[in-house]
Amino acid sequence: MNKLDTELLENVFDSLDRLFDRETKAIDVYALLLSTQHALSNDDSCPKLDKYVRDLNSVVSSGESSEKQREQALDITNSLRAILNDNLSANLKL
Repeated sequence: MNKLDTELLENVFDSLDRLFDRETKAIDVYALLLSTQHALSNDDSCPKLDKYVRDLNSVVSSGESSEKQREQALDITNSLRAILNDNLSANLKL
């Protein structure tokens, strides 16, 4: 992963923290994941975000309340948080 890839993934990780802390909404996390997915689509060394983007799209399109969307988004992205943590930690050691 290059420096830009790392910064993009750190932004995603930070957005998940903000979602947990109720400082942002599921739609914002979805938008960031979608743009990050496109930016990293040709980089095989980065985690694949397709599943998370697809699942979050369903959540933000559901018409549920913001709080319900937040809860669902947190459930969906829980494994992504661990993946990002591992990838970013490994990248720091390089």
